[in-house]
Amino acid sequence: MNASKKIEELLQNVGQLPTLPKAVIEIIRCIDDTDITVQDLVKLIGNDIGLSTSLLRAANSARVSVHGKIASINDAVMIIGLKQIREIVCTVGVKESFPQKESLGVDYIDFWRHSVGVAICAKELAHIAGVNPSIGYISGMLHDIGQLVVSMVAPNEFREAMDYRTSHNCQDYEAEQIVLGMDHATIGAYLATQWGLPKVICDAIEKHHMPDVAPTAIMADLIHVSEILSHALEMGYIGHPIPPMSERSLSRLGINFSRLKPYLAQIECDHRNAIHMLN
Repeated sequence: MNASKKIEELLQNVGQLPTLPKAVIEIIRCIDDTDITVQDLVKLIGNDIGLSTSLLRAANSARVSVHGKIASINDAVMIIGLKQIREIVCTVGVKESFPQKESLGVDYIDFWRHSVGVAICAKELAHIAGVNPSIGYISGMLHDIGQLVVSMVAPNEFREAMDYRTSHNCQDYEAEQIVLGMDHATIGAYLATQWGLPKVICDAIEKHHMPDVAPTAIMADLIHVSEILSHALEMGYIGHPIPPMSERSLSRLGINFSRLKPYLAQIECDHRNAIHMLN
């Protein structure tokens, strides 16, 4: 059985794949719902003891909590704010849903530094592009999740693809296509679809390396540009080849350096704080 066929068959068995906590999935599904209340969010999070514990631990990290110890989910939401709490919940929920097994050949510290970097870049650039910053953040957090899936379901082939990338100085997705017959963007979008996440997020994951393939998606443009910016700012994956930039994506987003420059200091500050939060 070739590697591509093996992965396709394993992906069909959703029960063997990681799943996000129910609360995280529900929060992501209603990420652009402006009617969600503090009580709604507190109830969702409170139903998951593990997620509640992780959230309180993250909320009490020195750079997030500036108002003293946060003892309850309600306090966390009221003190930190509805939008930021949703982002923190999704960040810790996604991170803790995947096993940290170095034997799989993944540098998890580097992976999450990069994922958080793309998420933060996307949230800030969304203000320029006029799209939902929270959707940008979640799409950024999940954009490379397919790599973790590949490392779990086909660890040998994953290592072969990464070795090919290193020896040929090419992009991850190019090496994956050659070795596996599909790339992590396709696999990540498949998993996000199985989770029932909004189509706009699934499309962003699937197309972030090929944003110009019709039909285009503005959120894919955002994640594409954010990933390259995160590389330029050395937010994880230092030394990896920087993907080529789509000028059409920049144009569709209305982004240029002069519009981007005022956001750079905030992006770097937010990234440091987020990495500290995730320990």
